[in-house]
Amino acid sequence: MNDETGNRIQSGKPADNGGEQPLSGREILIVLAIIALVCAVGYFLLLKLIDVSRQDDCILAHRRNCATEAPFDR
Repeated sequence: MNDETGNRIQSGKPADNGGEQPLSGREILIVLAIIALVCAVGYFLLLKLIDVSRQDDCILAHRRNCATEAPFDR
């Protein structure tokens, strides 16, 4: 329905969101905590892969004492 100015008239019925309910604050925090956990695990996995790659490079270069090298030479 439109009024004489062409604006839509509010019917008083709640908006239909296709049957979906909005997320509560608690559910949002749970989702954010899961995302943070996945990011942290991914970060530590990346660090481990970098360390293994550097050890492989050392071994393939026929260097000695590869295990005693600093894991991150910065």
